[in-house]
Amino acid sequence: MIVSIATLLLGFGIGYLGQRSRLCFISGYRDFFLTRNTTLLKGVGGAFLGALGGYILFSHLGGTIPEFPIFAHAGIANFSSEWLIMLVGGIGVGIVGVLSGGCPYRMHVLAAEGRKSQWFYLLGFYLGLVFYNLVTVHLMVALRALL
Repeated sequence: MIVSIATLLLGFGIGYLGQRSRLCFISGYRDFFLTRNTTLLKGVGGAFLGALGGYILFSHLGGTIPEFPIFAHAGIANFSSEWLIMLVGGIGVGIVGVLSGGCPYRMHVLAAEGRKSQWFYLLGFYLGLVFYNLVTVHLMVALRALL
């Protein structure tokens, strides 16, 4: 019960900060490359520093993440179909995010504010997520059957 309440409070806190700061990772990069505006890019740097600080704090408190970092032991010889699927999904989310004007985090915040156009974005986002998941699961099963 305490974990549920803590997660809910953390979600409200992150949502409030996202709404007040207009943080968007994709728009930060887009605005920098198109207009050299660094306002949103500062939020991306702050999120990176916060994640780094959280990881360091987590490791000092005795927490471990199995096989982290995932890129440390992976070379060209260990390149597998999971990496390709992850790369295609990331590029797809990036392209759709740039075309729609923001990242999924920002679209969730805008939908929570009551903007109906973002509701349709999120509907397409979740339908695409389900479709992508079904395709990759079937693709992985087929690739493992061949190997």
